[in-house]
Amino acid sequence: MELDLNVRPIVLIYFSKTASTDDIQYILYGLEEEKIPFVIEQKDFPTATEAAYAAANTSSLNVGIGYVNNEAALHYKNLAPETPYQSIQRVVTCPPLILKSFGGNAARLVKGVPFKSIDPMEVKI
Repeated sequence: MELDLNVRPIVLIYFSKTASTDDIQYILYGLEEEKIPFVIEQKDFPTATEAAYAAANTSSLNVGIGYVNNEAALHYKNLAPETPYQSIQRVVTCPPLILKSFGGNAARLVKGVPFKSIDPMEVKI
């Protein structure tokens, strides 16, 4: 097997063509804070879980995020397609700190370090 040095290490984010990157801006801040590179692409998928799974299978880091119909999902390539690591409903009304932790968790999945809590009952807002 030959090593391809042209492949960039990134977390891939697929979001629907009807969505706005403003909706997931705090998720992106979480990735940036953990210093993990990412690429955003608009693609249509029926669910966030399917988008995240496709992104994880395409990502060089095996981690993907999907955003469809106001839902975000975090997936890893080796998980079952219907079982994301984490998901958030109603992203637009979700507290920014939770969204930022969600993005940070995508980076932490890459790094192999413990996740931050995204449970609203555990996060100080």
